[in-house]
Amino acid sequence: MRFFDFDSFQEVIHTITRNKWRSFFTAFGVFWGVFMLVVLLGIGLGFRNFFMNSMDGMATNSLYIMTQNTSEPYKGFQSNRSWSMHTKDMNIVRSRVNGIKDISPFVWLQTSNQVVRNTKNGNYNIMGYAPSYINIFPHRIMAGRYINDIDIKENRKVCVIGTKVVNDLYEIDENPVGTIIKIGGVYYRVVGVVKDKSDNINMFGKLERTVILPYTTLQQANNIGDVIHGLSVSFDEDADIKEKENEVREVISEINFISPTDKRAIECFNIKDIFDSFKMFTLGLLVLIWIVGVGTLLAGVVGVSNIMLVTVKERTQEIGVRRALGATSSTILKQILGESILLTMIAGSVGLMFGVAALSVVGNILEGAAEVPIENPQIPFDVAVCALFVIIIFGLFAGYLPAKRALSIKAIEALQEE
Repeated sequence: MRFFDFDSFQEVIHTITRNKWRSFFTAFGVFWGVFMLVVLLGIGLGFRNFFMNSMDGMATNSLYIMTQNTSEPYKGFQSNRSWSMHTKDMNIVRSRVNGIKDISPFVWLQTSNQVVRNTKNGNYNIMGYAPSYINIFPHRIMAGRYINDIDIKENRKVCVIGTKVVNDLYEIDENPVGTIIKIGGVYYRVVGVVKDKSDNINMFGKLERTVILPYTTLQQANNIGDVIHGLSVSFDEDADIKEKENEVREVISEINFISPTDKRAIECFNIKDIFDSFKMFTLGLLVLIWIVGVGTLLAGVVGVSNIMLVTVKERTQEIGVRRALGATSSTILKQILGESILLTMIAGSVGLMFGVAALSVVGNILEGAAEVPIENPQIPFDVAVCALFVIIIFGLFAGYLPAKRALSIKAIEALQEE
């Protein structure tokens, strides 16, 4: 038997429109609940999109290791001792720690950061890396090439520059590849132009404002021998990053005479911990949004249920007459549940459409805005379908008590009521 026939549907519409203002204000609670759920959920997903896109291509199973003064005496050395890592430390770590995908030292210029090109100049980050660093922290090569192994081996005076450096030091449409710039009195040939893959996450300053040299060339420019300022290491995806961090600490501590219990001397910046923390934060935010949104929606559904109870009370005689004329329990049930479901469906669908429209407006506004941690604040199609299904379920719940009340009405009692 069909749940709704055309006559039943017309009757439901007639009942709802008989008191338009009451139906409107009753439905508004459901509309507002769905609207708020959609908007909050879209913003929450937009925040997650921002974070995930920021980390896109980055080796999340990676460490950045730097030196700090020691905090404990060890093997005749006093505490608060300054120490340095060397190129050999990188080679030993690579040979003794399993699961390493890429490893690169990093060195920064310790003299002037001024970069000069003809009559133009500016101050920028000057960093030295190995070629493998581009696999650990993603770059976009906009022109030319990245530094290579021959550059490292021969201490070549070549560099890769960021897009901001190009904009500052070169004319519009001028190709910087092959040109010469001067850093600290030394001339370098530009072999490539790079840009951050994500504009939201950077290490050691924005890549757009960075000049990258072979790390061996920068060691020579700093006159520091084979000293490196730190290591960046990425591991296989299935590696336990905390276990690998401890292994790296043990190796570096051993070869540099640092106490194994000295946690301050070796500073480890764990990208996986940051990534997991953000994932948990966004998950918690989405759960909170669902709780708040569904709670608001439930409040609207309770309002629908209460009004339906009032409506059933007002229609006691009508229902009694219909029962006396032979209306079955299923007919009465379809009538009440039909009104409840249709009311919540209309209100919920309108709320869903307004919510999606509001998110589109917000997305267009934020598209050109800077420093806003929200990207593409929209809800997926499957979530919208799920929301409509939830609205139908809530409509059934909203109509259950009124329908139960209607079914309890006896024809003779209803007809005697004034």
